[in-house]
Amino acid sequence: MKIGGSIVVLVIAWWIAFQALLPVGVKSPAESGVALKGDPGAPVRPNLRWKALWAGVIAVAVWAAMFSIVQYSGLSFADFPGP
Repeated sequence: MKIGGSIVVLVIAWWIAFQALLPVGVKSPAESGVALKGDPGAPVRPNLRWKALWAGVIAVAVWAAMFSIVQYSGLSFADFPGP
């Protein structure tokens, strides 16, 4: 896997992990007992920094697995049939 492919796999894995982590642990103002100041569906504390960091950890693990499969098994993306 070349550097460009590695970066693409890492970015896509981070984005998917980040999107999957967004609803984890969020509470609406009605659920947390806070007075409504804005949109009632907006989370009180979304913790985006922690979710971005965890998404990074997950993305690096996915990238490492993909890299080891491509690098050490002899498979490449060219082995798979394309459109």
